Amino acid sequence: MGNVSNEAVNDLIVGVMERQVKRMFVIIIILLMGLIGTNIGWIIYESQFDTYEITQETDGGDNIKVNGVGYGDINYGESKTDNQD
Repeated sequence: MGNVSNEAVNDLIVGVMERQVKRMFVIIIILLMGLIGTNIGWIIYESQFDTYEITQETDGGDNIKVNGVGYGDINYGESKTDNQD
């Protein structure tokens, strides 16, 4: 490498880096287009289904007993103190 100047090596390295940056930029653009395309496809796919809204009316109360469980009380059956009369 005695005949090659530092300037020539520097130009070679800069050229390689510029090509790599261009390739990375193209790859990023392709990935962004793919992401946008898949998002649009998903929106189109999901929009074909009907949406239903379900409302539940109460008699002025809250929905605390929706599943039939009241206020966190747990009944494990009769206790020993309940059996003694």
